[in-house]
Amino acid sequence: MMNSRAKKILLLVAAAALLTANGFLLPVLNRERAVLGITRIEPLENAPPMLALTTQVLGGFRGLIANALWIRANQLQQDGKYFEMVQLADWITKLEPHIAQVWVHQAWNMAFNISVKFTDHADRWRWVQR
Repeated sequence: MMNSRAKKILLLVAAAALLTANGFLLPVLNRERAVLGITRIEPLENAPPMLALTTQVLGGFRGLIANALWIRANQLQQDGKYFEMVQLADWITKLEPHIAQVWVHQAWNMAFNISVKFTDHADRWRWVQR
């Protein structure tokens, strides 16, 4: 059985090797993304600094970030915190702008699920317009 120090050194060497391999594969993957038209080059606008930093640093984990925001938005909706949920919906559509189902779900949710929670017709109409 390996001692703790040898295990740490082995893990560091493995991590360095994987990062080096990633460096060689990244240009190839970027070219393929450009050919397929799935590259997202434009930065997030009006996003909080933490969200912008996270999406730039963890670019490959963008989907996980979006999933975490979806979960939080659903929890806020269940708790009746609709105004806070709107901000998360905006961030989700910025993270996943090319996925039509995201826009369909957000539009449906605001127009038909959230708007009916308000008694004033003017308030309802504002949710439909969002």
